[in-house]
Amino acid sequence: MTEAGINRLALHAVHEALGATFRMRGGWRLPESYGDSEDEYARLRSNAVAFDRSDRTRLLVSGTDAGTVLGMVFGDAAGELEEGRAVRAAALDSRGRIADLALVARTGGIAYIVMGEPRRGATTMAMLEDAVGEGYDVAIQDRTATTCLVGIAGPGAAEAAARHVNEDLPPRLPSMHASPFEFHGYRALGVRTSSVGEDGFEFMVAPPVAEHLLGLLQGSGVGLAGAGAQEIARIEAGVPAFTPDLETGLTPAEAGLSEVLGLPTEEPTRVLSALLFEGSEAPPVGTPALADEQVVGELRSCAFSFALDAAAGLAILNRNRSHLGTAISVGGARALVAQRPLYRRRKT
Repeated sequence: MTEAGINRLALHAVHEALGATFRMRGGWRLPESYGDSEDEYARLRSNAVAFDRSDRTRLLVSGTDAGTVLGMVFGDAAGELEEGRAVRAAALDSRGRIADLALVARTGGIAYIVMGEPRRGATTMAMLEDAVGEGYDVAIQDRTATTCLVGIAGPGAAEAAARHVNEDLPPRLPSMHASPFEFHGYRALGVRTSSVGEDGFEFMVAPPVAEHLLGLLQGSGVGLAGAGAQEIARIEAGVPAFTPDLETGLTPAEAGLSEVLGLPTEEPTRVLSALLFEGSEAPPVGTPALADEQVVGELRSCAFSFALDAAAGLAILNRNRSHLGTAISVGGARALVAQRPLYRRRKT
């Protein structure tokens, strides 16, 4: 829903009833927490939490030439997907900069779902439509407003999905696989994926089903997590978001995504780097990054990490200042360039 330029989730009223506080993020009024972001983050890392990711765009691309069109926009890996598989891909503009980051899943013989970054749907839709040649058999439909995207993430995500969603899902869905399934008699799509450094699932369902699913998960003890806890985990995992990390215009190489996206590696002049601050202060997005009193980049994401007991961030830095251990000053706060991801689960 959109009101006076503010985007709201379809289940906005449901989140209000569940006790959410809200914050504007990337043009969306999103649940920030349900009372305690630190507790929500702790449960994400220790067990599992559920969350509403319906701000992400969802485009259905179908037809005998759907793979060809997707390959032209998102690359060969997306266009050559086997049924039931998913891949992370980037749509690039005419200058080779990232226009959208998406999860592309082949859900049927000639049907695909493109789950893209918030507010990038119109751009990606236009790129897909431009790739449709004369006589192509392709239909492109925006399903963002008519569906919801509910996620579960954490080391206990598989157990939670089996117990509360569909017991057959975890065994038949390895990482980066997709499958339709039934939830209480309704058709749904499940994808095994996560952007917070933990195991996870995302379920594309109709809004009434999403409302029931979120209520069920909260009532079962899985609990809900707002955007605050998710943002901390995303930054710790070193996963860039279009807003705010890529919106200034970065290539896959500059974003550090060449290997993930299966693209040729390059040596760019600037790099999206992880920063670990010495204190708890989280400077605002866009604050210049300095080294030896010279501007060498700018901060793009930042949040206080409960696990690291310090602020953590992602910053665009000149390549010669992006080496591990380089001291950086951001708004008077001292930080060191660190390895991505900042958080790694300890293996026992």
